[in-house]
Amino acid sequence: MFSTLDSNFAENSLKPMHKKKSCLFIINPISGLGKQKIMPELIDKFLDKQKYTFEISFTEYAGHAPKITAQHKDEFDVVVAVGGDGTVNEVATALVDTETCMGVIPLGSGNGFARYLDISTQAARAIQQLNDSYAQKFDTGLLNDKPFFNVSGVGFDGQISKTFAEQLKRGYMTYARCVVEEFQTYTPKKFRYEVEGKTIEEDYFLIAFANTTQYGNNAIIAPHATANDGLLDIVLISPFPPIHLPTFTMMALFKSLHRSPYVKIIRADKFSLENEEQAPIHIDGEYLCDDRWINIRTKPGSLKVMTPIK
Repeated sequence: MFSTLDSNFAENSLKPMHKKKSCLFIINPISGLGKQKIMPELIDKFLDKQKYTFEISFTEYAGHAPKITAQHKDEFDVVVAVGGDGTVNEVATALVDTETCMGVIPLGSGNGFARYLDISTQAARAIQQLNDSYAQKFDTGLLNDKPFFNVSGVGFDGQISKTFAEQLKRGYMTYARCVVEEFQTYTPKKFRYEVEGKTIEEDYFLIAFANTTQYGNNAIIAPHATANDGLLDIVLISPFPPIHLPTFTMMALFKSLHRSPYVKIIRADKFSLENEEQAPIHIDGEYLCDDRWINIRTKPGSLKVMTPIK
C-alpha cells in the first residue's frame, strides 16, 4: 500500500533553505529476517528531514518493485531499494536512462551492490549515510538484454541461485549449505567463445560477469572491477581439485582470487559464449533460466546511484 509517512516541516524563514529532495522507499517485506518490519520507524527517525521528504511503499509480490518504480519515478528525486540484490536489480532496472537516482538500504543475504558502495548493512547507519550521499553515474550490464548491476553468471553460481530459490528459508547459512551440497555433485560445463580473433572451447566451473567486485558477504570475485568504467570483468574459473575449495574461499575473502592459476579475467564491453548443455544462469544472484547462448554488453553511465561520501 502506497502511503505518506512524512509531511513537509515548516521552513525557517530566517535561513535560506535548499530545496528538499523527495524520496520513495520501496521495501521488500520478505527481506531482512525481520528488519523490514521496523524500517518505517527507522526511516522516520534517522532520515534528515531538512534534506528529504519521503513516502514508503511495500512490495506485495515478486516483480512488484519495478512496477512501483516505473509508476512513480517521475514524482521523486530518489527511489530507495530496501532489500537484497534482487530488490536492487528490480528498482534499478526501472531507473535506467532516467534522471531519478537510486538509493540502497541493504536487507538481503549478500548485499553485494551495497557492500561495493560501502553502504552499511546496519539499517540505521545506511539511512544516515543516505543523508550525506551524492549522485554518481554507474554502468548497466545487459545479459541477453536483461539488465544487471552487480555480478551475474553462468555455471556453478547459476546452479546455486537456482537451488537457493527453491529453499523455504533464506539467509547466509541456507546459502552456504546450498554451496556445499551442490559442490559435491556439480559437473563443469563446456563453453565456446571468441577472444582476440580466436575461438576458445574449454570446460569451466563458472563464468561470472562482474560490474562490481563481489557477489556479496565480501566474497570478491573480481577485485579490480569498477562500475563506471564502461567495461565488465569476465571471470572464467576452470575446473579445480576439490581440495582447493578452502583456498579459493580464502582468496575470495582476501581479494586475491585473480592470482589463482585456475582463474582468468577478461575485460570487455561485449562478450558472447555458447554452452550446448544449457547451463543455469543468474542475474544479480537471482536465477534466470537455463540457456545455450549468452550475450553480454554494457550501457555506460546509464544509472544514477546515491553514493555515500567516504
